[in-house]
Amino acid sequence: MKKLLFLMLALGFTVSTFAQFDAWVKKDAKFMAPMTLRNATGVDLPVVGQQTPNGIVSDKSVLTDPTTAVTVYDLQTNETDLIRCYLFPDGTMGATCTWSTQDASWTDRGTGYNYFDGTAWGNQPTARIETIRTGWPNYQPFGTGGELVIAHEATGNLVMNICTAKGTGSWTQTVLPNLPTGVATMLWPRVVTNGPNHTYIHVIALTEPTANGGTAYNGMNGALLYCNSLDGGNTWSNWIQPTGLTSANYAAFGGDTYSFAEPHGDTLAFTIGDGFYDQILEKSTDNGTTWTRTVIWNCPYDLSGSSPHFFYAPDGTNAIALDNSGMAHVAFGLTSDSGTNTAWYYHIVVQGVVYWNEHQSQLRQDLNPDSLYATGNLVAWLKDTNVLYLPATEFTYWGTSLTSNPQLVIDPNNKIFLSYAGATTLLDPNNYNMRHIFGRDGVLTPTGNPLWHNDTLVDITGDWIQYNFAECVYPSASPTTDGNYVYILFQCDDYGGSYVKSLNETSWQGQTTPDNNNMIMIQWSYPIWEGTTEKQAKPTFSVGQNFPNPVNGLTKVNVYLQNSGDLSLKVTNLTGQTLMNMEKSNAHSGVNQFVIDASQLTSGVYFYTVKQGDKSITKKMIVE
Repeated sequence: MKKLLFLMLALGFTVSTFAQFDAWVKKDAKFMAPMTLRNATGVDLPVVGQQTPNGIVSDKSVLTDPTTAVTVYDLQTNETDLIRCYLFPDGTMGATCTWSTQDASWTDRGTGYNYFDGTAWGNQPTARIETIRTGWPNYQPFGTGGELVIAHEATGNLVMNICTAKGTGSWTQTVLPNLPTGVATMLWPRVVTNGPNHTYIHVIALTEPTANGGTAYNGMNGALLYCNSLDGGNTWSNWIQPTGLTSANYAAFGGDTYSFAEPHGDTLAFTIGDGFYDQILEKSTDNGTTWTRTVIWNCPYDLSGSSPHFFYAPDGTNAIALDNSGMAHVAFGLTSDSGTNTAWYYHIVVQGVVYWNEHQSQLRQDLNPDSLYATGNLVAWLKDTNVLYLPATEFTYWGTSLTSNPQLVIDPNNKIFLSYAGATTLLDPNNYNMRHIFGRDGVLTPTGNPLWHNDTLVDITGDWIQYNFAECVYPSASPTTDGNYVYILFQCDDYGGSYVKSLNETSWQGQTTPDNNNMIMIQWSYPIWEGTTEKQAKPTFSVGQNFPNPVNGLTKVNVYLQNSGDLSLKVTNLTGQTLMNMEKSNAHSGVNQFVIDASQLTSGVYFYTVKQGDKSITKKMIVE
């Protein structure tokens, strides 16, 4: 039974309210007004304010991104995105979505499918590919030139459709035959294929929780299980609980809080994580026979229900990719929790994307954003943190971080691409803020750690005409690239929020009337790479935007140095007159910080210039 509680923050700020919900049914949360704090994370973000979230970055003409499907049903995932598109080696591509033309009953719901033959996309779907009602389709290559979709049926089965001639053949439907004993329903699957002609099929899915009408399994109210077929789906293994994912360590898992990596040979990996349980890496190097658990982040909750009053935590939207050596790289949205194991408060304005890989040690339990940024583990954030100044009535509720649904792609040259959905200050016709798809790229060094190409967050959906008044969410990146583009399928409409979510959660802010949602395939251009050395992959010297900006007191400037050296900062006015000078002798490699006391300045526009040797960078600062 859900109760509405109110939490008063004794921080000297305006009282904010949050919603309580059952600890294991996060997807059904009711969210109240967000905190109206200037910066709830407390992190000194390097990209803050005065930066429009919709700068044009595409190298193509506007209005050319193809719509692969149009759907009224607009909930593509509860948390983590699925692999819904795949670029084949011959330049063809398939794309799927959870599709329906109805506005409430969704009886026609199923997989909407389209195919790019190397020249053009086909006609948008007018019917699902299944013969029964399904949702949450996973798309994968299969056989010699074929394709595979596995989705869940609302009444309990996992439904597989195979087309042996991609784009042109018919679909053959079967139901996975071997649900575990005592389990009537498996939901929210994730699927990958590998092996000879991609005929090895690997599936993870959740046993239906009691809140959805299911029963407990082996002492867990929602157990994540794995099975496979090594003969193209003719026979299937028994479902197992991978190592460490049992009731000995966890009480339950939530739907859609897990993600499968594109396999690397016989190496399989998936990640699972949320604010109620650890962020976990499960990895198999023998094609799923045995699994090893690595705890990336240790959740403060324990099985007795005790926890700290407040802590930063993963938001349940996760991404994972394997590099060319088979090492796992993981990203997740950052949020925060406070409460007990039966009451959970969601801090809607906490933001950031956290990155980790197997070369690194376990993340600090507190997930402090300042520390994460200093160690290179906070790798993305809001493009424009003026979002945090929005009135509470303009926030759209998604149930995730303001920077969520990350995707990771690693190409054959070990270039790494991170994309995610981030909140903007753009408002829909109902005055709710909308999201865009952002990205950041880098290259993996021989040590396995990324050197991000630069500190700029790119609005991938930045075409002014096409996306300035659009909400862009649910990015799903093809795990393969063509060396020129990363291909991202996302959902786009005119309103902030999800209509399907609002039907179930009447207290949510956001879209309350149905409309058509375009499933759009966008090409994210590779950056201009001058090489792959560490010096070229990341500047030896970079300067972040001062935070906060505008400012009327203290403001901070983060400066990154690859090598130690002398630093200086000067503040000038519009006429070039120097008003302040600061120096740091022999500043250390990594992130250094200057603090400017803007209370000594009158209101207006100023510039600060940071210099190291013969290099200097100038940025604008606004004093209120």
